[in-house]
Amino acid sequence: MKSRLPRSITTLEWENSFVSIYSKDNPNLLFSTCGFEVRILPKIRMPKEAFNNARDCVWNLQNEQTKERSTIAFLRVDDEHMQAFENRVRQILMSSGSTTFTKVVNKWNKTLIGLMTYFREATMHTRELLDLLVKGENKIQTRIKIGLNSKMPSRFPLVVFYTPKEIGGLGMLSMGQILIPQSDLRQLIPNLYRYIQPWESEFIDSQRVWAEFALKRQEALLQNRRLTLEDLEDSWDRGIPRISTLFQKDKHILTLDKGWRVRTEFKKFQVLKHNSFWWT
Repeated sequence: MKSRLPRSITTLEWENSFVSIYSKDNPNLLFSTCGFEVRILPKIRMPKEAFNNARDCVWNLQNEQTKERSTIAFLRVDDEHMQAFENRVRQILMSSGSTTFTKVVNKWNKTLIGLMTYFREATMHTRELLDLLVKGENKIQTRIKIGLNSKMPSRFPLVVFYTPKEIGGLGMLSMGQILIPQSDLRQLIPNLYRYIQPWESEFIDSQRVWAEFALKRQEALLQNRRLTLEDLEDSWDRGIPRISTLFQKDKHILTLDKGWRVRTEFKKFQVLKHNSFWWT
């Protein structure tokens, strides 16, 4: 197989590859895709109590015909993307030089949002990534403290970092406090994960939203009228892709823009600017 593929297209690196064989001795099916490490475990190969008490960081897969939950997929972030996040934090620190504190925090926020909105519930199941988030957040805060030639805790209470910019803070987003129980925190720190919908809920909501849109569009056609913003107000920013993309001014041009995702992928080798939202 390796010799049959032209090198100009791709190369197979068997050193980083693995094969998962589902058998009577191995109930799990393992694979890695798009930064996710997935472990699929069928319902018939696990105790009923464990299946019913599945955690939040899993996907419940169902049979498309019977709609019965048949399998659980356990999610995890792979090592390559964890390393990429760590390198990005290092890049922010090394390029911070005489940069203002606000710009340093803005770069951290953008990187954190890009990571969390892509991996979502898989983040909570990856202990190593949670540790990296804690270390990265502490390093960013330490860099800001060094900028004022002081690391005294009394001069830098947490409120300085996490308070919104509108009332004098730096507006820093946090995932570093995720390992600390809420009852042990003396003050409320905004945790980004609480404001992001899990992928599983996003998929279910998307199916419902697009089904409702199809019904509303059919109803509008029967009444010989166009859909208005009032008709779609509840679902405007929901669904995958978002309902609002149907009403963009350049939607007709975008249909002719073939290969844009491939060009975006290759652009990272030409443009030095980091793109945290490469997957959108």
